[in-house]
Amino acid sequence: MGKTLFITDLDGTLLNSSAEITPVTADIINNLLNFGLIFTYATARSFHTASRVTSEINFKYPAVHHNGVFIQDPKSGECFDQCIFDKTKIAQFIQTLHDNKLYPLLYAIVDGRERVSWIAGKETAGINFYLESRKNDKRLRPVQDYGGFTGDIYEIIFIGDCREELEQIIFALNLDSHFAYHIHVDAYKHEDGKTRYWLEIMRFDAQKNAGVLKVKKITGADKIICFGDNMNDIPMFNISDESYAVANALPEVKNIASGIIGSNDDDGVARWLEKNARKYL
Repeated sequence: MGKTLFITDLDGTLLNSSAEITPVTADIINNLLNFGLIFTYATARSFHTASRVTSEINFKYPAVHHNGVFIQDPKSGECFDQCIFDKTKIAQFIQTLHDNKLYPLLYAIVDGRERVSWIAGKETAGINFYLESRKNDKRLRPVQDYGGFTGDIYEIIFIGDCREELEQIIFALNLDSHFAYHIHVDAYKHEDGKTRYWLEIMRFDAQKNAGVLKVKKITGADKIICFGDNMNDIPMFNISDESYAVANALPEVKNIASGIIGSNDDDGVARWLEKNARKYL
């Protein structure tokens, strides 16, 4: 029997509604890892935020961060592969931002450190929401104008209250084939009760499908079984041999899944693995 790579989304899938890994999930997965399960995750989160919420699991295999921008060791952050924007392409992109008076959050490696930049004094409601939820984040780097968007840039984010707002931004940007994007709904309920949508723009080859295939190659796996809940998981579902949507997943994800499993609040991924994974070991 060949090797099988099991790979899961985090928010809304492995993590419960409080963005936590439950003791039940941690216990089941750690036991399976000790038996030789090839299990890791693919997330929109950075290593910085993913490592904080996954510390209870003894991950041993590379993980996909920023939806495929980085392939990294989930414990040390060691980088095996990265997708950085072309300097000329991103310069043109920033000029388009300026011309259309668009104000994103911009992720880059600056002086060897991961930083998140925005133009101070031009905070949108989405940026204010982001900053309020990350008050002590050492990555935060306000800049004075578009010229401050420097470093090795790898992701641009807009946060809005509706999908139409973000679709208008995509229309204004008129992206060429160097760029890929997706719009997905925030997995969590917030105190203000608002539903928020995230527009994430990355290099064309920095999506979960490409990232998962890189992990497959690194691990020497022959087969992929994945778990997810949101729109950014669909590329990963499309290249997997089997794909399972948690019960709380969006209808679009359930419609293409091999099967539906328990919800993220019922330890759905871990319970499925507990019942089924040993036959793949």
